[in-house]
Amino acid sequence: MTHAPQAPSSTVPEISVVITVRDNEDQIGHQVRAIAAHLQSLGRSFEIVAVNDGSRDNSLSILELIAASHPWLRVARANAAGRAFLRGAGEARGATLMLLEGGKQPPLAPLGWALSRLAAGREAVILRGRYIVARRLLALPIIVRATGPSLLFERIFERRAQDLGIDVVGSRPVLATTTNRLLAPLLRLLAA
Repeated sequence: MTHAPQAPSSTVPEISVVITVRDNEDQIGHQVRAIAAHLQSLGRSFEIVAVNDGSRDNSLSILELIAASHPWLRVARANAAGRAFLRGAGEARGATLMLLEGGKQPPLAPLGWALSRLAAGREAVILRGRYIVARRLLALPIIVRATGPSLLFERIFERRAQDLGIDVVGSRPVLATTTNRLLAPLLRLLAA
């Protein structure tokens, strides 16, 4: 028999995970449970704050069902589209933030390393295409200035966080935009 991970509800958690929720009812329940299980395995106290980022499906209802029996999960149902990370960071209680976009199942193995980098004095760790881990009080002013959809949030956060002691790991995939597809033949011609 497996027990669901629990975080103490009466104490301030070490880590606040802020996850944006937007039309991902098929994955969101699995995602929050996987994050909770991983943080539990690391021996960290935590909370997960799920924030409505313009969701139009049953994602929030699914999360509320999970939250009814798991005190580590809180659901911010009011629509915060474009400002979901700000809303979640404002409601977070932990000293450390983990910001991630819902619907993806990013690898959680690097999270322990990212937390060790914060313990060693870094102020933020950006795992490109995965998530951001940062000291909450230092990250709040950057989050306030990093407006826009969660797809662009990571890039804006990285650019605005240059004054902090940050580690940036990984590369971003090139987006297949119409402009990129139109320019590709021209760039190949110029390179030849």
